[in-house]
Amino acid sequence: MKTLLSLVLSLTLTSFFFSQDLIVLKNGTQINGSILEVTPSLVKFKKTSDGPIYSMNLTDLSSITYKNGTVENFGPAPIVSNSNKPNTPAKPDPKEDEMLIPTKRYGGPRVGLTYISAGTTRTRIAEAFDRADITPFVSQFGWQFETRIFTLESGGAGLVEFIPMIGGLEQGLFLPSASGILGFRAANGIEFGVGPSASLAGFGLVMAAGASFKVGKITFPFNIAFSPNIKKILPDEQVYNPSTGTYDIVPGETTKSGFRLSLLVGFNSRKG
Repeated sequence: MKTLLSLVLSLTLTSFFFSQDLIVLKNGTQINGSILEVTPSLVKFKKTSDGPIYSMNLTDLSSITYKNGTVENFGPAPIVSNSNKPNTPAKPDPKEDEMLIPTKRYGGPRVGLTYISAGTTRTRIAEAFDRADITPFVSQFGWQFETRIFTLESGGAGLVEFIPMIGGLEQGLFLPSASGILGFRAANGIEFGVGPSASLAGFGLVMAAGASFKVGKITFPFNIAFSPNIKKILPDEQVYNPSTGTYDIVPGETTKSGFRLSLLVGFNSRKG
């Protein structure tokens, strides 16, 4: 009975593995999956039927053995180690690692300086902390959470970022803020984006641009963020004039929130 079960299990496993395509890398790594598409530069495949789609450069491949037995060669066969030498596991190719991960998450600290021009934003902050006014330059400390939502073959990537910050600590203030950015980073590291922001002064729009420099596995970003000035026209008021017994129309004032300009630096490392 045990022999029969072993035979059935062996046939099942053999059928499973032979029903998949076999990808062999130049470093000797073998990947079982289902080939979806082979382009002049990439091969796209799934490891499982309900799993994500992976992409890999053809220059990293040695061969593909399709489930029908057809073999397609792309380069020299992987070097097989001498049987007299101990087998050492192949080191993962960093380029392969970059291609196999569909989405990547990064995060890291941010420090910087924000200039707040004269306007209702600065006035509200001063009133909230019972100050006549505040220094227009305030420090910023926070964290950036970044997710790459897609990566192009050219190296460019779409980004979603969330940046919570605390400002004004050097003035004895506690100014929380948070921004959400939808942006794009080119292969050369230049990036730009736009999104909403929230702070003690209310809600607004933030536009950001900058550049990132990668050293090893650490990325060092330098960003400039700008929140434009918002103008508001208050409604007209009716003021009673006792000398005439009528109401005079007083035109509404025009208020300006003032703009904010921030310079932020820090570093990012991959979180998953």
